[in-house]
Amino acid sequence: MKTVYLLLFFLLGLHGQLSAQSYFDERGKRILYPEYEEKILNGPYFGVPGKQSGDMRLVHRMPVGLTDARLFYEKLGKMDVFEAGQPLVVIFYPGKDECNSARGTSDPKTLASDHAAVLRYVKKHGAAAPVYLYQQPHGLEKYEGIHSWAPDPEGVFAQQFFSYPYPCKSFVVLSPKGNYRAILGEFPISQIDVALKKL
Repeated sequence: MKTVYLLLFFLLGLHGQLSAQSYFDERGKRILYPEYEEKILNGPYFGVPGKQSGDMRLVHRMPVGLTDARLFYEKLGKMDVFEAGQPLVVIFYPGKDECNSARGTSDPKTLASDHAAVLRYVKKHGAAAPVYLYQQPHGLEKYEGIHSWAPDPEGVFAQQFFSYPYPCKSFVVLSPKGNYRAILGEFPISQIDVALKKL
């Protein structure tokens, strides 16, 4: 009988936790869990913690918008690039996670090939040399001899574009006029070419 009471207590506690959970779409509108789950499974969305404890909200994985580009060029010491009218490509590493430490994302040949592709894309679109920024450096040893990483200057890129540690890496392309396109979390490297074309 004691086991039945414990099981009942556990189920009631679990129900209380689940009912305390709130879900919101990308505009901040409250939605039900089935809609939240469907958008994650079938759309370009991530679920991230909301403002209140227990809340979950959707974020669109491919944000597009307008920002004060000068600030980002200044923080990177790229005012010459800004004045030349060249777009920036910034690849952002959040820190070691399951995705970016998996065998498929750690192969040196693949990492070198991806970097070579990014160099081709920036040349093709007249962009500046790619910038590789990190939030936490743990796990970046695998890039040694391929390219270097720098810390996010004063966290400005994380604040504006990468406010949550999206899995693997993310990127943003930014024009001096302030237009930007990004992909949050794991992405095919060819999407940098697509984003530069649409910038």
